[in-house]
Amino acid sequence: MTETLNVHFIDVYSPDGDDPINQWVSSILSGNEPQTDDTIYHWVHQRDAEIAKRILSEHEVTGIFDLCGRRAWTQQMVVDEIKGLWSRFQNAVKHSHTPQSLSDVPSPAAVRYSGERRRPNLGPLHDALVACGTDGWRPMTAMRVGLMECIAHSAEQI
Repeated sequence: MTETLNVHFIDVYSPDGDDPINQWVSSILSGNEPQTDDTIYHWVHQRDAEIAKRILSEHEVTGIFDLCGRRAWTQQMVVDEIKGLWSRFQNAVKHSHTPQSLSDVPSPAAVRYSGERRRPNLGPLHDALVACGTDGWRPMTAMRVGLMECIAHSAEQI
């Protein structure tokens, strides 16, 4: 039996995906309030997930690995971040910024989730990437950047 590489992508989103993030973005851009619940996600951008998988593949790593983001996000945290980014985008387009809209309003990303963590074990993935000569599993795409990509993609579709 030949060993293979099997990477389980968990909570991976992309700007053109059909995941909860893009559903929330579409809802907000349409002027609606997104439906959320108490589910916690460990979001990671598809670009980071694909890079990690490519590195493992190029180094002929075999095994089964779970891959998701490191940080826990409530759905409301993500929705609040999308709303803030969309508001700033609209203000920029309409030249309607005010001192308050440009002030340093803390991002919901600054809030730490303190509930029970149910993140998959990223240790094996991290260790495998370290063995490949990297710094381990360290996603590089900031959540705000990924959300702006989702907003831009969704805005183009309207």
